Amino acid sequence: MKARLTCRTVSRLTTASVFALAGCAALRPPPQEPPPAARATQEPAATERVVVTARKWEESPADVPRSVTAITSEMIRDRGATTIRDLAGYVPNMLLTEFTARRLSFPFVRGVGSGQGEPAVATFVDGVPQLTVSSTNLELVDVERVEFLRGPFGALYGRNTIGGAIHVISKTPPEQPRIDAGATLGNYGSQAYDLAVGGPVAGDELAASFAGRYSRRDGYTTNDFTNDDVDSRDSYFGRAQLLWEPDQDTRLRFVVYGERSRDGGFVLSNLAGLRADPYRINQDFEGETSRDILASSLTWNEYGDDVDFVSITSLQGWQIAESADFDFSALDGVRRFTAEDQDYVYQEVRFESAPGSNVALGDDVQLRWLVGASGFHSDSSRAATNEFRAGGAGILFPPAMVGSDRVTGDFADWSASLFGQAALLFGDGFEVSAALRYDFESRSADIDRVFDSNGLVVPVSSTRDDETFDEVLPRGSVAYRFSENVKGYVLAARGFKAGGFNLSAPAGSEAFGPETSWTYEAGVKTEWLDERVTANLAVFHVDWDDMQLSQFDANAGGYVTNAGRSTSEGIELEVGAEPLDEFAVSAALGLLQTGFDEFVDQYGQDAAGNSLPFAPAMTLGLGVQYTHAIDESAAGFARVDFFHVGEYFYDAGNRESARYSVTDLRIGVRGDHWRLDGFLANAFDEVYVPIAFQPSPADPSVFVGQNGAPRTFGFSLLVTF
Repeated sequence: MKARLTCRTVSRLTTASVFALAGCAALRPPPQEPPPAARATQEPAATERVVVTARKWEESPADVPRSVTAITSEMIRDRGATTIRDLAGYVPNMLLTEFTARRLSFPFVRGVGSGQGEPAVATFVDGVPQLTVSSTNLELVDVERVEFLRGPFGALYGRNTIGGAIHVISKTPPEQPRIDAGATLGNYGSQAYDLAVGGPVAGDELAASFAGRYSRRDGYTTNDFTNDDVDSRDSYFGRAQLLWEPDQDTRLRFVVYGERSRDGGFVLSNLAGLRADPYRINQDFEGETSRDILASSLTWNEYGDDVDFVSITSLQGWQIAESADFDFSALDGVRRFTAEDQDYVYQEVRFESAPGSNVALGDDVQLRWLVGASGFHSDSSRAATNEFRAGGAGILFPPAMVGSDRVTGDFADWSASLFGQAALLFGDGFEVSAALRYDFESRSADIDRVFDSNGLVVPVSSTRDDETFDEVLPRGSVAYRFSENVKGYVLAARGFKAGGFNLSAPAGSEAFGPETSWTYEAGVKTEWLDERVTANLAVFHVDWDDMQLSQFDANAGGYVTNAGRSTSEGIELEVGAEPLDEFAVSAALGLLQTGFDEFVDQYGQDAAGNSLPFAPAMTLGLGVQYTHAIDESAAGFARVDFFHVGEYFYDAGNRESARYSVTDLRIGVRGDHWRLDGFLANAFDEVYVPIAFQPSPADPSVFVGQNGAPRTFGFSLLVTF
């Protein structure tokens, strides 16, 4: 007899069973209809309904009363995206910057983001949060869709989502045996090889899959000191999984993925030089960067007539090692060595009303609900060494400073949360939704700093500290469906990001406080011409206290400080259209105005009235694709993507800024079981510097940065068996 999960049997689930079995797959509706999660693993069709899990239950993006952008696997393939950063241009008011070291990727949404420290826009993989920026920008291998959630999502998703969340949902094993093999070759020695294999293993109950990618390229930047290219990339990424469905009411999904990346050094150089003579540096020391990730998750879904149960358990770990020329010049002055690692376990459990089984509160009122709990425990270690060498003595620093300034730290962090959500659905088209979360977090740090000169080790400072943070995070919205194709909403949401400890920072900045915000949003979502055209418009205002802002110090490196009061407001427009069967058009426009209400930067200068760093005044993404049938089994296609990032500043003082426009072209032909693409990225070879910072503690006008990717081209082939 098959087990059914009802309100009467919920109490029989013990804590031990909850933590023994876990999961992170999308929710499956009652067994009388095929599960949307299973349908989503099939090859997308032009008419397929897109679903999102922004509110932790499946629904159409048009039904979510807030700003959500969903990028499906078909869109990822058509646009040639391989990482999350490749998709950022399709999201209004989003900027994702990264250094050549792929582990340093910083997403900013509506001006809300972070550099060093923990993200303000967190990445989730199959429901599991990535706790730091070190694992934000992952390879898009065997991915079903990516959901970009804008605005605070702390009420449901918890920590580090004060600006939003990026949710990567991987594909489940296919129902029929399938093999996908692909290869991409391009200039700069670019190569990528993909393989995905999957299918049933034991009848209809057990299925398995594996997907992997090897990629490499030569560097874009030449070091005049050695005549070598210095920002190469080389990585392996793989994901394996098992899906067990012993009956129609139970699903277990185990996923493990890993990455090994070995990249060249940072190519940071004087900003003026990068603009005048791009892709060239002059440094005596060429460092390198590496990142290793191993992550696993186990999913348990139990489906019932009245109540569904979901559990997510994950064990993850990563480590990085970096070395760099820290004087950014040909002088043998300062070198920096960094090593970090983190291991953590995450657990989430929740109960929710089963799809189609809302609680009737009257003739025209229904209740959809969920309640849950989550928590994690993290242990991490970090070490940074500035090696002051004789070549810089008397020029960059006093001769007495020759030696190694070394700081090491051990950090422990644990959190526990309770959350719930309810949506009242009225028969006249009204929806009133609310969510509430209580977050508690405990952090401790054990940090030592020493100076080593010719073997003489002198203690400099020592920090032993612990702090606790807690917050109640409410979110409420009211939505009204004016017609079948027009829905409006208003929203208010609280954001929160816990405080913490810097590994190294100027005296007095060893710790930083929590950051809080309120976001107010109003929008309308529409569909026209038999759903051939969708248009979504949103306006928002963000008001927050004690923003955690990334700063830089020549001795300490990057550190985090609080920045008083700030505001952000803007408009977002997203349009998707298929006016003809052969044409598809998309547009994403964001207009943004930000400002510090009160903040004094690291140079002692008042930044009140200045724009927030990395908050473009405008972002615009346009995509046009034309597809023409050649015969019954083949079609040709051509695609143009244009991305414009309006002016944004690198620093709180608004001393230096950037803007740029990039055009990508793609053309090819595809059949039932194959696809051949040719691509030209940054077709007009736009020269720009997407990221820069101030390295001098004495001169705020000095900036170092790195160039964005130059024009690249190549072709790719995908074959399906």
